[in-house]
Amino acid sequence: TTSPILTATTLATYCYYQMFQGCTSLTTAQALPATTLGTSCYQNMFYGCTKLTTAPALPATTLANSCYSSMFYGCSGLTTPPALPATTLQPSCYSSMFSGCTSLTTVPALPATTLANYCYNAMFNGCTSLKLSTTMIGIYDTAYRIPTSGTGTTASDALGDMFTGTGGTFTVTPNINTTYYTENTPV
Repeated sequence: TTSPILTATTLATYCYYQMFQGCTSLTTAQALPATTLGTSCYQNMFYGCTKLTTAPALPATTLANSCYSSMFYGCSGLTTPPALPATTLQPSCYSSMFSGCTSLTTVPALPATTLANYCYNAMFNGCTSLKLSTTMIGIYDTAYRIPTSGTGTTASDALGDMFTGTGGTFTVTPNINTTYYTENTPV
């Protein structure tokens, strides 16, 4: 029900890859203090952990290729994502990270101004409780943009299908440097 404490701060390629995939009784994940990441190190780590309600802190500010790809895919009990402070991205680093998290109601702030190929691709695909709109109206009263501030530069399919299958009035690929609106304050 609870993951073990993992104290490593530097991870190698594929370290922790699919470590808890399919652990359907896991409810709590301990902090993951690593700040030096290897390619695909956390990929699919909690994939299909349907009872996971609390995500671990992810303090890394420089990411590796596919490092968080599909990390929480199908974690249908997760309501709030961890803060994602990374400002240096690599291809597919957040790809499908929260896909299928049907209870997710809050988006993380995304501060990186230079995007990488596929970095946010399908990040929230199928998150049916997540609501986004192009206009500030009704429950959509909190501004949300990528990047959080400043002027961003995109890359090939960096934002592709990011909000496809979500529950708001905006359910497709967002544009960089464009303000959207959500019902909950980003973390």
